[in-house]
Amino acid sequence: MAFMSGITGIFRRDGKDVDPSDIKKMSDKIAHRGPDGSKVWCEGPVAFGHQMLHTTPESLHEILPFEDEESGLVITADARIDNREDLAPKLGIEDNEHVSDSYFILKAYEKWGEKCPDELLGDFAFAIWDGENLFCCKDHMGVKQLYYYLDDDIFVFSTEIKALFQIKEVPYELNEKKLVLYLMNDGKNHDITFYKNIKNLQGAHYLKLDNHISETKRYWKLDPNLQTYMDSEEEYAEVFLEIFAEAVECRLRSAFPRRFDLSGGLDSSSIVCMAKKILNQKKELKDIHTFSKIFDKTPESDERYYIKKVIKTGGIKPYFVNGDDLSPIKNIENILAQQDEPFKTPQLTKTIKSYHKMNELGVRVLLNGNGGDQVVSFGKNYLRELAITFQLKKFFREVIKFSNNKGVPVYTILITRIIFPSLPYSLKKFLKKILGRKQNRYTDLRYTDLINKKFLEDMKIDIESYNQSFDRYWNYTTSKQFHYYNIFDFTGTLFGTVDRASAPFNIVVRFPFYDKRLIEFCYSLPPEMKFKNGFNRYILRIAMDGILPKDVQWRHSKADFSHTHKKDILLEKEELKEMIYFDNKLMSKYVDLGKIKDIFEKNQSGKGDRILDLWFVVLLYLWFKYTDVRK
Repeated sequence: MAFMSGITGIFRRDGKDVDPSDIKKMSDKIAHRGPDGSKVWCEGPVAFGHQMLHTTPESLHEILPFEDEESGLVITADARIDNREDLAPKLGIEDNEHVSDSYFILKAYEKWGEKCPDELLGDFAFAIWDGENLFCCKDHMGVKQLYYYLDDDIFVFSTEIKALFQIKEVPYELNEKKLVLYLMNDGKNHDITFYKNIKNLQGAHYLKLDNHISETKRYWKLDPNLQTYMDSEEEYAEVFLEIFAEAVECRLRSAFPRRFDLSGGLDSSSIVCMAKKILNQKKELKDIHTFSKIFDKTPESDERYYIKKVIKTGGIKPYFVNGDDLSPIKNIENILAQQDEPFKTPQLTKTIKSYHKMNELGVRVLLNGNGGDQVVSFGKNYLRELAITFQLKKFFREVIKFSNNKGVPVYTILITRIIFPSLPYSLKKFLKKILGRKQNRYTDLRYTDLINKKFLEDMKIDIESYNQSFDRYWNYTTSKQFHYYNIFDFTGTLFGTVDRASAPFNIVVRFPFYDKRLIEFCYSLPPEMKFKNGFNRYILRIAMDGILPKDVQWRHSKADFSHTHKKDILLEKEELKEMIYFDNKLMSKYVDLGKIKDIFEKNQSGKGDRILDLWFVVLLYLWFKYTDVRK
């Protein structure tokens, strides 16, 4: 089945027939997703569209939307199903390249109805019409995208928001609640978008509706009590390695050239080395082709030392993309048109530069290391957990080893990881203010000082309650509880941003660490298999022994991309000045321009931080500038 194709659909709940030109307009709006053909199906009150991108051998023989004459079911889908071998005997169908992944989904729905997602593994977004009900569903982690508009008369869905606005009933209006949450860097409310009444169907959810009733339901949830106990580290490592190999191998399925992101970090390096091992065993290895970003002008962000360690293991053909002096707003009008909404990462232009090169080389499948930090786990809060449960011998042993690994004094670890996080919220807030403590946008309390106070009041967001809740979540949870929340925190923005950025280049990005089987296993592990001997992601490190180069396997630091972000954002001084000093009517309702000016001038002088706050505001300004959503 094609993956990162595009799907669209209309269901007129008022019983009227769909105008075939409407579904054609929707499908055409995402035509960049369909280099291998497009098709629409329209019958009575329902219509589906599909833009086809071939990636797997099975997708080469497929045409969607597909109507099954025997069952009467109609499907459109953007999916890769990884457990075809297990499903085939249950569904009474063959597992060969002439049977598409979408046919597996259709037959699963025919057999199990709304319980069919429980039987599926992989990345998918699909819609099925059975003559009375429309059933829309997304994979467990929400890797695939499905946006929709729903009212009493009509339901409209698409892989990208832009297609929805081709239907006259769909309103085109700014959602200011999403805007304020974006400025606060909210990591929870992923179901709402920057457009009023446009929703994002979340991972592990389905939406079922007919002419009168609609139901959105979560079909899978990670069991918070899941636990695995084994007799030895060797046994843990063996099982982890088996599951990790499965997660990588199923994502290698491709009829076209596949490539690998190689940052030099533990996660991407593990995927590259595991893929090489798998392909060697299958005698399919020619060369592993990798893509790596390098930074000559900001060595703090450069990972070439570790990248080259992986390359020297042999069988790897590397491509290097220089990320220096690449403005985060280069070609921003087109990027925002692709993204539909403001996004978070300032390095998207660097990623797009890599996609350009891959597209020139005919690449269609890219394996990416995102998710290793969250899924395998940093073991966040484990030291504090040991302290408050009086496991003092283990606590001091881990603190000393962590101190040695990081080159950070023991007292600094005690203050930053144990004492300060344990203080009451009010005292913590007071100390930060009087000490002028530098804050981290991603791990500290939510910033609101850059938001216009009146706008914040109008939105009726209780910032104190919000921050206290965030503080409890970040600092007071056990390491297992924190792991639970952290797995899902940033996936809502990550997958959509990557999907829309890579789609114009006909590239499918796959994430082995976000495999459901791997998530459940890693979460279930005892905390000492996640953090031990002063090392986070401990299980991955010991499992990859003999597969990863030692320097990568036991590295204790990561590149700091804030240096290149800051340098590149400040390349756009004139755009920043235009927003702050001249074109301020566009933003004055939403942000405190005095505060933004202060952040900008401090960074100009070389004394500032909070560069990501500046980026968030700049991108919002540019989104307003190049769209008419406020008119």
